[in-house]
Amino acid sequence: MSDLAIPIVVEPEGPPSKKLPPADWVKANLFNGPMNSVLTVVFGLAGLVGLIFALSWVFTADYAIVRANLRLFMIGQFPRDELWRPWVSGFVLIGGLGFLSGALARNTHESNIEKELPSEQASWPQLLRRFWAIVAVLIFFVSFARTVLPFIGLAVVFVLLVAGREFGWRVSAVVRSRAIYIGSALFIISMLILAGTSTLGGYALGLLAAFWASAEVGRRDRSEGWMGLALRWGVPLLAAIVVFVVQVLIPLDGFGWEDWGGLHITLFTTVLGITLGMPFGILLALGRQSDLPVLKTASIGFIEFVRGVPLISLLLFSNLMLPLFLPIDFDRPADLSLAIFVIMGFSAAYIAEIVRGGLQAVPKGQTEAAQASGMSPGAVQRLIVMPQALRAVIPAMVGQFIALFKDTSLLSIIGITEFLRVSDVANAQSDFVGRGLAPVTYLFVAIGYWAFAYTMSKESRRLEVKLGVGVR
Repeated sequence: MSDLAIPIVVEPEGPPSKKLPPADWVKANLFNGPMNSVLTVVFGLAGLVGLIFALSWVFTADYAIVRANLRLFMIGQFPRDELWRPWVSGFVLIGGLGFLSGALARNTHESNIEKELPSEQASWPQLLRRFWAIVAVLIFFVSFARTVLPFIGLAVVFVLLVAGREFGWRVSAVVRSRAIYIGSALFIISMLILAGTSTLGGYALGLLAAFWASAEVGRRDRSEGWMGLALRWGVPLLAAIVVFVVQVLIPLDGFGWEDWGGLHITLFTTVLGITLGMPFGILLALGRQSDLPVLKTASIGFIEFVRGVPLISLLLFSNLMLPLFLPIDFDRPADLSLAIFVIMGFSAAYIAEIVRGGLQAVPKGQTEAAQASGMSPGAVQRLIVMPQALRAVIPAMVGQFIALFKDTSLLSIIGITEFLRVSDVANAQSDFVGRGLAPVTYLFVAIGYWAFAYTMSKESRRLEVKLGVGVR
């Protein structure tokens, strides 16, 4: 036997496993020593004074500025005669999200049962505890409405969410196997209802077709051969090209995004920045580790340039300088279009570095073992390396998403009236100038930012526990 000493790791004692009564818990955690008792009293009194002051200010503040500008805070300068578009678009989107969540939850449930793993259907009280912040802030926002229609609209949203999830849970396995495709199609329909321009619809359908094709290629059987591969790639791409040509020849009537604003544009830009920046960032991370000098140099150059320049400077460049490099007869893109491409590239550069850290954490032995078993390099990356890399960087990835959500406030620099900018617009109105209502509007906006950021952070922690991040 070896005479080397084997280190013994002593786990620190944790809190008792059983729940203590309230009085015993307070005594064991807050007054278990002289210093802890003093700190408890000092911080308790300070918190009580702060709470009393905050509540007195909240109940005595003048919220007239919020009531008068609620529509501006939510959707910006959207024309009144077109307000049906955001409502109907939101109904389709919420119904699709409900269906997608229900179908994916059922697929996971059945997969766990098949693998003899513990699984249970999440109840509605559990879902409400998960998303209580967003639900509460939506009810809080609607409480400032001066008509009954927003209350009815919010009630319809909740009904569609419940009905969509129940429907997604109960449909057949064949339908649930294509749940992501159906959800993506409903997202495109929602966008076309909201702003049915040929450009937006064509680009969105092109991205959707590429997603469909890549997903089908990932799940195809090797026995299908190249004919099956061509069909899986060709059919969705051909459909997208046909629909794009039809939209160019016969543009769909809609309302463009030039006058979008408020919370609507903040969430829209964040979602697009994440969904477009994520795959681009993964490709950049893989390109940075490539053995091809041209691809590796281009990836490193893009990542290091974007990470070394503030986002505000990139937004200003896209808005003021980039149009100067376009041909004279070329129509200038909308400010929001330029901003979305900038935010996509900015988030992709940071996501690439996060993913690269995850790739380095995957042991090389697993890659070598997969290659020895006959797997192709693409299959090794897709099935072995990338799932482990993304699992390891969930906290950093969600932190980047939250930062991107808050960075959308910089859109005001190029004249886009996003959620935070609405506060300045409202306080500059003649009815509210000099009344000192800026704290009210800023608090209103801060609550909205907090609700969505807190929910993303909470869901991240839940996903970490579910995937066992940090557990060996």
